[in-house]
Amino acid sequence: MRPFLVPLALALVVALASAAGTSAAAPAAGGTPLSLTITVKSVTTSVKHTDKPPKGTSKGDRFVFRDRLVNVARQFGKAKGAKVGGDSGSFTLTSKTTGVTSGVAVLPGGTIRFGGTIGASPAPLKVLGGSGRYAHARGILIVGDGVSPLNIYRLSLPGSAQGVTV
Repeated sequence: MRPFLVPLALALVVALASAAGTSAAAPAAGGTPLSLTITVKSVTTSVKHTDKPPKGTSKGDRFVFRDRLVNVARQFGKAKGAKVGGDSGSFTLTSKTTGVTSGVAVLPGGTIRFGGTIGASPAPLKVLGGSGRYAHARGILIVGDGVSPLNIYRLSLPGSAQGVTV
């Protein structure tokens, strides 16, 4: 991949994914959902770009990414600045300015699946479920601005997850 395309691709993905908002999840039968917010810094470790014709950023281009997730404050029993997990996924352009993404974050105690459409108007990604302590999670993932953005997971977990702590 040409060196100038990596920052362009990252800037496009970050700019299109930047957002703020809220989402509610339906409570699990027999329980009140638990709200949980997790904020981590995302540090890109790799991006692989598949450039489909025509050359340059265009419909069909695909980016596969991996990031290291780092505490911005003490959580998960680890200090600020400690690595607490990672995420990986893909982003495929459906036009020059929009695309679809999906991925999974691995954090202490389980995984969080996310995905959605990214467009010119910023919108949060959807949390689509998870495993372990994040099983049946719903909510949103807000990806901040910049090269190493803050990822904010606003989760709603079933009532049976009352023992979950960060």
